[in-house]
Amino acid sequence: MKEVLAAGNGLPVLLAFFKTSCPICQLSWPYLQRLHGAYGGKSVHVVGISQDDAASSRAYYAAHGAATFDLLLDPEPAFVASNAFDVESVPLLVLLAPDGRIEDTFAGWSKKRMEALGARFASQSVPFVPVIPPGDPVREYSAG
Repeated sequence: MKEVLAAGNGLPVLLAFFKTSCPICQLSWPYLQRLHGAYGGKSVHVVGISQDDAASSRAYYAAHGAATFDLLLDPEPAFVASNAFDVESVPLLVLLAPDGRIEDTFAGWSKKRMEALGARFASQSVPFVPVIPPGDPVREYSAG
């Protein structure tokens, strides 16, 4: 975990736990990419944590919008990172403060929570960019 926090260069780190077969993970994926595109490296460090093997995870990254944020593997059967964060379902987003404290978590998909993350990472030096564009028909909520 120290390496993940160090890669954040003093920024909060958003961990996105996922499985390649999870339809709600697939639903949330483009919005995580938009969040990373708007704020990644400026006010947050986004990291995808796959519960699948390397080949499946890379194929998922390529097939779902060629994500540009970091990918870490947490495959079966150990699930070391997932167990450390008590992941019971995916997707699970965990926001870590630069010192490693957990600031926020949420499982499943929430349009409101994703919009709030975007607003949270905007600042005077990083302009607000909607993570969910106006008029996007994405559903409000889905459990993981």
